[in-house]
Amino acid sequence: MLYPNHYAWFILASTLDILVTHTILHYFGGWEVNAVAQGLIERFGVWGLVGLKYSSVIFVILVCEIQGKRNRARGAMLATAAVVIAAMPVGIGLMQIWAWTR
Repeated sequence: MLYPNHYAWFILASTLDILVTHTILHYFGGWEVNAVAQGLIERFGVWGLVGLKYSSVIFVILVCEIQGKRNRARGAMLATAAVVIAAMPVGIGLMQIWAWTR
């Protein structure tokens, strides 16, 4: 693995995204804005969301590894971008929870 630290942070952010999304849906009556994720939640419950999220984790890691073997700097840039992008919905969701509980 070329970027194990990036991947650990990416997996953490993805897991937190699942937890925050579930909290918003289950405890606050929110809804999923991603139509694909919403469809999977309706069909399979939270397990649909888990499957989608970790499928995307595998895909992103594979893309970073393939790109990193061709161009190490570009692979690192992709891995960093993946962490930042995965963390954004977590931050937004936590701000929503904070606003609803105040």
